[in-house]
Amino acid sequence: MKRIATICLFEMKRTFKKKWAYVMMFAMPLLFTLIFGALFGSGSETKWRLALVDEDRTPFSEQVVKRLMTNEMVTFESVGEEQAKEMLAEQEVQGVVTIGKDVAEKFVSKQQAIHLQFLPGTTAAPLIEQQISRTIQGIDIYLAAAQVGSFYLQEDWESIFDKLTANVGRIHAWTEQGSISQQAGMTGISYSSAGFAIMFVMMMMLSMTGVLIEMRQTGIWSRLFLTPATRIEILAGYFLSFFLVGWIQFFLLIVLSSVLFGVEWGDPIGLLVLITSLLLCVVGLGIAIAGFVKTAEQQNAIGTLVIISTCMLGGVYWPISMVPDMMQKIANFVPQAWAMEGFTTLITEGGAVGDIMTSYFVLLGFAAVFLSIGLSRIRYV
Repeated sequence: MKRIATICLFEMKRTFKKKWAYVMMFAMPLLFTLIFGALFGSGSETKWRLALVDEDRTPFSEQVVKRLMTNEMVTFESVGEEQAKEMLAEQEVQGVVTIGKDVAEKFVSKQQAIHLQFLPGTTAAPLIEQQISRTIQGIDIYLAAAQVGSFYLQEDWESIFDKLTANVGRIHAWTEQGSISQQAGMTGISYSSAGFAIMFVMMMMLSMTGVLIEMRQTGIWSRLFLTPATRIEILAGYFLSFFLVGWIQFFLLIVLSSVLFGVEWGDPIGLLVLITSLLLCVVGLGIAIAGFVKTAEQQNAIGTLVIISTCMLGGVYWPISMVPDMMQKIANFVPQAWAMEGFTTLITEGGAVGDIMTSYFVLLGFAAVFLSIGLSRIRYV
């Protein structure tokens, strides 16, 4: 145990003596968080503004409106039909969303219940349509549950639906009376804080695991195995140093983002469990990459490409809901997507350990695969 601790402390001291390490660990993620958080935050001018017309004016349509207004990428202004036409003609909004009459019956019969109209040449129209479609698709689940409940409870499905959706969503809207603004989901700064913490921890771990290649190139690696320390002790010492540095980086990023940006990360125990599984996965990935390359330069090039591309797929830069269905399915095969899902549950839904167990076990699965590959590829001479 003493030999493991000695190796671990030596590598940690070596890492923290490098000035660039502080830039990579703290300055860069905070800078990216600030930039992307402002870009996608609730106050961003890049948000789409749409007029919202509710022709139905029923409790069901009100739930549809609430569900629509939880979308942080779109600001809705609730107006009448004529005013919506005027706003669109004067380009005060980029489009109009109309909830038609008898919307509940149309939902039940799978007919088109919501109509969209955009300004000519609106390039973002397909993306806005996808956002709206995904935002309200949860209505179908509650509707199906209400219909099943109606059959068993001998009660109108409308009343059961009202009970089920009584606490669903918090409104983020621009109404006729003015702006009603409450948090609904992850803010831009919270999302970016989680995303870029993941990305730059991965970058740091990639750099740290590169020491295995450098030592092999300089001959230090083979000489280490001539010492009284066993292979297991040497590997455990380095693995522990990678893991602890990752934890220090993540912990300080959580503290700094809380102080500087007011991010509330949620349940501490949940964070402990999620970050631990994520770090095991990240260290495993770094060791796996190190096992397939011959030089530190190759590892940096290949590792950076892998990390950036999987971060894009995994929803680090932007919400996964913004990308096409095929990309969302592919995202299930990258660890960042599961980590972001876990952080979203903790930050926005007040989740606890039990709510993130899927993300936890999936990340452990990734860690087991990466570590198995990496350890099997390590060359000791």
